[in-house]
Amino acid sequence: MNTAVTSKKVLPLLQEIVNYLQQLLVALDNEHKALVDKNIDSIQTISEEKIVLMEHLEDLNKERRNLLDNAGLDITSTGVGDFLQNSNSPRAPQMKALWDEISNISKQCDKQNNINGIIIESNKRHTENALSILQGKSQNTELYSNKGESIKSSHQQTLIRA
Repeated sequence: MNTAVTSKKVLPLLQEIVNYLQQLLVALDNEHKALVDKNIDSIQTISEEKIVLMEHLEDLNKERRNLLDNAGLDITSTGVGDFLQNSNSPRAPQMKALWDEISNISKQCDKQNNINGIIIESNKRHTENALSILQGKSQNTELYSNKGESIKSSHQQTLIRA
């Protein structure tokens, strides 16, 4: 295995991954703001931007796996850690710092994506409930008796009758 050649290729690859992850984190933060503001046009634009960023990140991840595989290394994140730990390259500390940054930004992206998903799901339920009311469909409401037992209440509402 030629770690010098691999190190020369891994460093710019890790830098590029960090760059795209930072862009993705900004897009997720912008998506959060757009979701809170209910700005549909921005949400659509940001969704398209996220797709492009994720495609780039997938391509970079494939490149990383191929690079490690061709060097005879484990292609998992453990393999990257082992490669960085055992590398004698003068670039090793910089690559390790980039790998740690990739891990941290990835966690932030995952957290923000989960928050955005919760907002989307909440908005979806709200919209479905409003639509159900407008259509006069049955609403199932969970109430509690004086004994604290759950009671299902179902009623139909219509807003307008001709």
